[in-house]
Amino acid sequence: MSKPSRKQFLRTSLFWTTSLFFAEGGLGFITKLVAEKKTSAPLPDGLHPVSESDPTAKALGFHQDAKQTDFKLYPERKEPGSKNQFCIHCAQFTKIDENWGKCNIISSGLVSTKGWCSAWSQRT
Repeated sequence: MSKPSRKQFLRTSLFWTTSLFFAEGGLGFITKLVAEKKTSAPLPDGLHPVSESDPTAKALGFHQDAKQTDFKLYPERKEPGSKNQFCIHCAQFTKIDENWGKCNIISSGLVSTKGWCSAWSQRT
C-alpha cells in the first residue's frame, strides 16, 4: 500500500469536512430556519408570526415558546415566581384567538400565547 500524498490527504480532509458540515445542516443553520418557520398552531387568515430574528424581538429576548428563553441572559426567567410569565398573562398582550395575539411592544406580527420576552409585565 502506497503512502498518500499531501495533496491527496488535503482533498480527502476537505471532502469529509464539507460533507460533515452539510450533513449537520450547515452547523444548524437550516434547522434554525425550519424551526423559525414552524408554528405551533394555525394562524388567523392573512397574518404572520413575529420573527425571533426581528430587531425588536431580538433585543427583548423574545421567543414564541417561553421554554426556549436563554436562561444565561435572563436568569430571572428561572425563578419560581416567573413560571406563569407567558405573553397571554402580559399587560402588553391583546388576544386574537386561543393561540395568538398582538403585542403593543413587538408590533411586526403575531405573538404566541406561550411566548415570552424581557418586557413582560403582569396584567392587572
